[in-house]
Order: sequence, then structure tokens, then C-alpha cells
Amino acid sequence: MLQVTRSCLSFWLLCVLLISEISTRTSKSLKGKYVKLSKTPTKPDGQLVSIVDIMKRPLSQNGKLDLAFVMDTTGSMSSYINSAKQNIREIVQEIVTSSGSDVRLALIEYRDHSPQDRTFVTRKKDFTSSVSTMKSWLNSASANGGGDTPEAVAEAMYQTTKLSWRQEATKISVMISDAPPHGLVPSEESSFPQGSPNGHDPMQIARDLAQKDITLYVIGVEPPILPYKDFFMALAYITGGQYVPLSVPRLLVNAITGGAQEELSLRKFQADVQREIKQASTAGGSINKQQIAQTVFQRLQKSGAKSKQLVRNNKTLDGPSADAKVLATKQSMAEVRKVFKKGTTSTPFRGVGGIYGALDEVMDGDMRLGMSVGMDGGMLGGMLGGVGSGGPLRSMSPGAMIPSSSASEKLSTKESGITLEQINRLVEKGTARLPSV
Repeated sequence: MLQVTRSCLSFWLLCVLLISEISTRTSKSLKGKYVKLSKTPTKPDGQLVSIVDIMKRPLSQNGKLDLAFVMDTTGSMSSYINSAKQNIREIVQEIVTSSGSDVRLALIEYRDHSPQDRTFVTRKKDFTSSVSTMKSWLNSASANGGGDTPEAVAEAMYQTTKLSWRQEATKISVMISDAPPHGLVPSEESSFPQGSPNGHDPMQIARDLAQKDITLYVIGVEPPILPYKDFFMALAYITGGQYVPLSVPRLLVNAITGGAQEELSLRKFQADVQREIKQASTAGGSINKQQIAQTVFQRLQKSGAKSKQLVRNNKTLDGPSADAKVLATKQSMAEVRKVFKKGTTSTPFRGVGGIYGALDEVMDGDMRLGMSVGMDGGMLGGMLGGVGSGGPLRSMSPGAMIPSSSASEKLSTKESGITLEQINRLVEKGTARLPSV
């Protein structure tokens, strides 16, 4: 009997040791891969999220994301403001589901300086972790005013630097714009041809953003922004961000979530890039950005490194144009003005005959554009005649109203091997921190 008891004890002791070993190994193998449940998770509609869904969520490399919306809220932007209002919960849910990130949100609205706009220049709402709070801010936003073509872009960028960004977070500023800053094309100015009356310079601020490790994404509302596209590409490029073309408001959610997912996935490669930049800087002489990018890219490619990528119509986004790269080397708007060439609309557009059907798609089934403009010239004259104070609708002609491809436009995110263009952006951002570059 004693022998049997000893055998049983030995058996149970062996089981305990085995279970303990399995638990330890499992814990180590799963470390960092799953989200710890601190409260009962629910979906936006109130339904419980299944444990299977939660366990499938990977934690991002960084774990924290600060995402600032910088929105032009002048008269021509109502559809994009409404898209943000309607989809803010989906935007956050998608980012959290795909990356497991701790997300905070901020909002900066901007219009124009007096006398062009007498409502406000900028309105800043600092970071919150509450989606409901962010939604209430967006609900309070409305499209109004604007005056002449340029808007207070410089002031909005400056306010972005004053937000309470977390040092350890992935930091992304998403600017949604359809108009240039003051001081880019003096001939279009009626008040501030030399730039911001407060002395804020977008080129200098872009480098300040890069210094603070803040990535700028510019969502360019096309076609109005097309003549200034190279300039906005340059701003984004300096900070390691991207210019995202958009002509359909309902795709705003895809643009924001895709950009956030891509930047979260790239953060883990920043250390490799910074090491190469530091070595080149220590060695003295000029820094060869292309060589640094190639070195890092080849090393990561051999290791099979993968990243998320925001794609448009299943193709990677266009990188900065040659002119945009030239602009990115300039230190001030005064230097930019000497070389900036206003672009032209190269995308085919529907003529007036197809305007009503096209507007229904571009404005997401809402004729807000027609309702927000002066109606002195009738319905069509109102749509083409002006916004807010009655100025030209971003210099758009009737034949250049709506992109012919808007109905089929698609933005999505895919995972694939790291690209040289992505590393080029990280190198540009890293070298922007060096005063000699």
C-alpha cells in the first residue's frame, strides 16, 4: 500500500513539473504576441468581441500611436469633414485590431487669416484616448469661409508641433487639404504674398516635425490641390511621410488607417537606418542618402523583412516627383518660391455633361458642394462659381471638375517585402535631423 502511495505521488509530481514546463515555454513563445485583457472588450455596436478575435491581434512593435488630424475646414471641405465624423470609430477600431496599438487622437482645424476669414485661424484639441471625445470635436467642426485660394497651412503645421506627443509613441500627423499655404504663389495672394503673417514657415516646420520624430501624411484632395502637389509631396517627404491622392471622401478612412498601419510597421527599421546615418556622419564629408538607403535595404531584403504598405488601385503610391525632391532640399518658402513650378492637371476629367453623376460619387451621394456655394449663376454656376466668399473654386474649370477614375478608386493595405522607397523615406527623415544636411 505504501509503495502504491509513493508511486501515485511520484506520478502527480511528474505531472506538475511537466505542466509547469509547458506553461513556461508557452509563455515565452507567446510573449508580446497577444493583447492582455484588462476589461470586457466590445465592438462599436456593443457586441462582445470573441476571445478568438482578441487572441489573433498582434501587438505593434511600438505599442503606442499618437495620431493627429489636421483638417482644412473651409467651405470646400464639407464632404471630407463628414467622412471623418462618420468613420472615426472605424478608423480607430481598424488600427487597434490590426496592430493592438494604444491610440490617442488629436484634432487641429484650420481656415485662414483675417480679413480672408474672420471666424478663426486654427482650433487645437490636444490628444485624447477617448474616441467619443474625438467624435464630439469632429461633430463641432463645420465647413465654412476660406476667402482666397491659400489657407493657413503654416499655422496648422505650427500648432501640430505644440501637441503633447508621447516620446515613445509612433507619431503621425495627417493633413487633409485642398489648398496651398500663403507665400507659395504670390500672384494668387490678396493679403499675404510673402507667407504667414506670423512668420511661420512650412519648410522649417516640416524639419521641426522630423526632429520630433513626427511623420506627416498629406491627403491631397484632388483635383483642386493638383497644381500644388509637388509642394505637399516635399513637405511629407522631409518627414518620412507620403502624399496620398484622394478624390472620393468615403476612402478617407482607408487612407488614414492604411498610412497608420504602414508607419507602425516601419518603426522597427528606424534603428537600422539611424545607425547607418550615424556612421556616415561620424566619418565626415557629405552624406550619401542613396547609398545609406541601398545598404539598409539590401540588408533587410536579405533577411526577408516585411512591412505594411498603403496601395492605391492595388499599386504602390507614387513616390515624390523629381521636382518635389528638389523642393525638399530648400530651407524656406523664400527659397521654394524661386524654383516652384505650379503643376497642371494631367488626370483626365469628366466634362460638364457628366457632372451630376460624378458629383454623386465624389461627394458620396451628397450634393454638399452644390449647396455650399453661391447660387447667383444657377445650380451649375453655383457649383463652379465659388465657395465661401464667392472666390473661384480652387481655380477649377468645368472640364476639370471630377476625376474620371473616381468611381473605381480604391485604397487598401497589403503586407509584402520592405521596399527601397520606404527606406528612402526613413533616410530622408533621419537626415533631416542633422543640421548640416
